[in-house]
This record gives sequence, structure tokens and C-alpha cells, in this order.
Amino acid sequence: MTEKETTKSSLERTLDLTISAQQLKADTETILKRRAKTAKAHGFRPGKVPMKMVREMYGAQAYMDAMNHLIGQAYEKAVEEAGLKVAGAPEIAPKGEIKDDVDPQFTATVEVFPEVETPDLKDVELKRFVCEVTDTEVEKTLEIMRKQRAVYEVEEEGVAAEDKRVTINFVGKLDGTPFEGGTANGFAFVIGAGQMLPDFEKGVMGMKTGEKKTFEMTFPADYVEKLAGKTVEFEVELTKIEVAKLPEIDDEFAKKLGINDGVAKMREEIAANLKREVKARITQQTKDGVMNALNDACHFDLPKALVAEEQQALARGFEQNMSARGMDPKQHKVPVEMFKEQAERRVRLGLLVNALVEKENLTPTKEEVEAHVAELAASYEDPEEVKKWFMGDARRMSDAQAYVLENKITEWALSKAKTTEEKVEFDKLMGGL
Repeated sequence: MTEKETTKSSLERTLDLTISAQQLKADTETILKRRAKTAKAHGFRPGKVPMKMVREMYGAQAYMDAMNHLIGQAYEKAVEEAGLKVAGAPEIAPKGEIKDDVDPQFTATVEVFPEVETPDLKDVELKRFVCEVTDTEVEKTLEIMRKQRAVYEVEEEGVAAEDKRVTINFVGKLDGTPFEGGTANGFAFVIGAGQMLPDFEKGVMGMKTGEKKTFEMTFPADYVEKLAGKTVEFEVELTKIEVAKLPEIDDEFAKKLGINDGVAKMREEIAANLKREVKARITQQTKDGVMNALNDACHFDLPKALVAEEQQALARGFEQNMSARGMDPKQHKVPVEMFKEQAERRVRLGLLVNALVEKENLTPTKEEVEAHVAELAASYEDPEEVKKWFMGDARRMSDAQAYVLENKITEWALSKAKTTEEKVEFDKLMGGL
């Protein structure tokens, strides 16, 4: 058995395999005798079928089973002798014609894992993002919570304006003809809440109850295909204007949020929750930047088999997501090739992570993983119960371990690169909160 490099890929290797023709015959016979014990044929009791008939019925399958088993043994031995770290399944092909009483020979083509060097980050610029949670952010969050619990009251006089809820009947026409989805009666929305396109809201603002109005509006270029960039006409009738009555921030308000210890305690809990959420988002933002930099800094070939497996996994995940959204994946088939770049990134970073864990001793400790779980559980009413829930499931703990590992790699990279601190606005980080 020998190992030979080919020119197809720096990671591709070939192994010459030879199996014993004598052993192949013996193993085939063993399989047939075992099969004969349960073989069934018309006119014979189970297990009493003549051996000649058993060979006729199962000989070809027994021969292939014996050969595959011996090839597998030869392959495993060849890999061990060559000291290869194989990535993916091999491609095995016969060398020439297989003849009786001649030891069959095969060629196994495999890919090996690449040698992954620790990337040099000393000239790489990375950012550690930070965001502060102050009383201002707490009050802003409270205000949003008040608006979410607003009670709307009809305003007999007045005009449609920001933060008011209006109810309208409308008909949208394209080239004088009503278009699909452009007609509604009794439709209510809050002006400024982002439910409607800004230009539509501008057309409605200033209207009074009972007023009718016609205005033109141009849809954005990235809107649905049939209306993208098109100018349409809307006929609108405003039937009701309502103003929001916001609840007072008092002990009663706190109780409705499940906090019985008053407003001060409520603010404390909101601040704590915001800080946890900000920390999670800011950590992820920093981590994304680091992983992008690590991906760009890696320059090693990837095993095609691993990339193909990852592409298939991503495609399956995409199809499951479509099914969950009520779409038929068969009718919206997405080519696996679409996921190649994403798959390559995942495989590349996965190989790098494994190398860093080994070379930089970054394996998460039990204490680090448990501390992360405790932090996650802290936001729940019964943290101890949540910790037990986490620790009672191997998969959940594996996810927690992976999260801690990513953070450790992020910190390692930040310590090796030209790292600067950059502040992120709270509103921007929280998506307009």
C-alpha cells in the first residue's frame, strides 16, 4: 500500500489497496452459510434451502458484501499506515479487471485536512465596539413601553398627525385601474409607526375626519416587482382620528409588567435587561468583525468534501425555513451552488477554530460555560430552574460551550491585532429602539 500525491488538489491523496482473493472467497462463503440458515424458497422450509440454490439467490450480493468489507479494512489500514487525517469519504475504484484467483486491486482517492497556521494579525485593524446604557436609555425604553400599552380615544376635532391613529378607506390606481392589494376599508394605522410608506403617510397627514383626498405617490424602486418605481394615485377617505392616552408610570404600571416592588425596582430591572441585551449585541458585532478578519487572514485549501457537505446542510436549512413560512421548497428550488461561498467560510473558520483551540489552549473551561449559562438564566424569574434546564440537555450545553469558545477566540484575536475601541449609538445598536 502506497501514498501518492496528485496534481488535482494539494489536499488530494491516493492509496493503493489490495485484498486477498482467497480471503474474498472465504468471506463470501461465510456470508452465504449464514444466509442459508434463514433462506426461504418455495417448497422448502426456512433454513433448509439447498446451498446451490442459496448461491444462485444470494451469491452476487454475498460476494459484494464480502468485497466491500475487505476493501474497508484495507482502506482503514492504509490510512493508518500513511498517517493521514482524512476529510470526507473516499472514492474507491478498481485497478483493472477483477479476475478469479487474482488479488483484486483498488485505488482510493481521499482528501486530507490542511495544515492550518495561526494567522498573523499584528497588522490587522480590529474594533471592539462599546455601548453605554444610561438613565436616558431606560427612560426611552419606558416611553416605548407606555406607547405599546396606549389606549386610543376618538378625537372629534383635529387633524391627522404624528402618533395619532387614523382609520381610512382607500383605493389605489395604476394608470386609472385599481391594482391588487391597493384597496381597503376601515384600515387603521398609527402615523409615524412605520406601518405605511412615508409618502403615503404624508398624503394622509393634515386630513380631517370625513375628508376625502386624492394624491399621487411613487413606490420605491425596491418595492414589489409590479409596483416598483411606479407612480400611482390614491383616493383616500378619513373616517376616524384617535389620540393615544398613555398610562402613567406608577406602581400600577409596574405591576402590569409583573414587578410588585414599585417603580424604582422596575427601572432597575429594565436597566439590567437593557445592559444584558446591549452586551449580547455589542459582543456579536465585535465578534462578526473578528471572524471576518480571521476569514480574510486564512490562506489554506479547503477539503471539497467538507464544503459540499456544508452546502447540503445549508440548503436543507433553507428549505426547512421555507416550509416553516408556508412555502413549498420544491416550487422554489434553490441551487446548492448558491451556498458555496457561505459553506467555504464556515469550513474555513471551523478548521481555524479547531487549530486555535489546540495551539493556543482556548478550550472553554467548565466554570466559563457555567458562568455563561448563569448569565443567560439571570433574566428569568427562576434562574436556578433555567440553569437546570440548560445543564440537563447536552445539546444546549454544547451550544453554550460553542458560544464561550467564540468569545475566547474573539478576545485572542483582539489581543493580537491593532485593536481600537469604537462607541455605537444605543438607538442604532437596538435598531431604532
